[in-house]
Amino acid sequence: MDPRIDVSVEELIKDIQINVVDIEDFNERVVGAYNDGTAEKGLAADDQLARSIIPAATGALRDFSYIAPDIPEFIAENCVGCMDCVTECPDTAILGKVAEPATLDERLTGIPDEETRANIGAQWAITNKYHTVLEKKGQGGGKFGIFIDPTKCKGCAECVDACGDHNALKMIPKNDKNMAWYKTAFQFYRSMPETPKKFINEKALADMMLAERSLLYVGGAGSCMGCGEATALRMMLAATGFVYGKENIGIVAATGCNTVYTSTYPYNPYQVAWTNSLFENAPAVAMGVRARWNVQGWQSTRTLAGRRPPAPSRGRTPR
Repeated sequence: MDPRIDVSVEELIKDIQINVVDIEDFNERVVGAYNDGTAEKGLAADDQLARSIIPAATGALRDFSYIAPDIPEFIAENCVGCMDCVTECPDTAILGKVAEPATLDERLTGIPDEETRANIGAQWAITNKYHTVLEKKGQGGGKFGIFIDPTKCKGCAECVDACGDHNALKMIPKNDKNMAWYKTAFQFYRSMPETPKKFINEKALADMMLAERSLLYVGGAGSCMGCGEATALRMMLAATGFVYGKENIGIVAATGCNTVYTSTYPYNPYQVAWTNSLFENAPAVAMGVRARWNVQGWQSTRTLAGRRPPAPSRGRTPR
């Protein structure tokens, strides 16, 4: 690797491609082989595997649509825009967005099929939070939409529980027709512009999930259905990313569940630099990373170090 600290981004990318990992090749050749089931017999061991190198966000290419019989259905007329479903999801499988009505109408007119256009239009709700209040202030209200990524949803129903008495989400059985619809709807969500800043209240924890800079955990991790730790990781990264940006974050994890389900080769759910070490080593490793970054002039970069708490002794109450 280039030892200089003033290397340009273009040079750094080329250096990484040659000396660390060719991301495009990895996603196509390695992730592709795992996705189609040919990896065990079709992939030869190489130096990338030996060094446990996985590019960022390869988890986005993983498809979990086959593992659960049910999927959440969004009922727009009952939605209040609380975003609790989005913040509770451990797999980045349900996301929200606010759109300017004129922009939304323009994008909807580009859908040739009338039924699909009407169904996607019905996914956008008029809420007090994002529409009525702003209309009264003369700022122009937006339409709020919730969309489910069928390739990331594991069917845990945490979002339905979080929605509670609002009854804006319910679990329904999967079938070929509605799975095709979910994929189409989520592609439309992806194609829409990012939520405009005027709809994001930076003092509201949930609103930060409307900003793309907060979505640093892409899902595709092998965590259990409804995993609380994964939700905590998502929200920790979201809050840090919202304030500092993904270029200014690195994670040093201690051995535990998260170091297994977030590094199951070749799927990585993180969009930020990540490494792990033994139970007791994470603080020391993080200090070493921090020292090196300081030498490189990266004082603003945040190091997120984690450790597992010590197990309580038998017969004693932990203090």
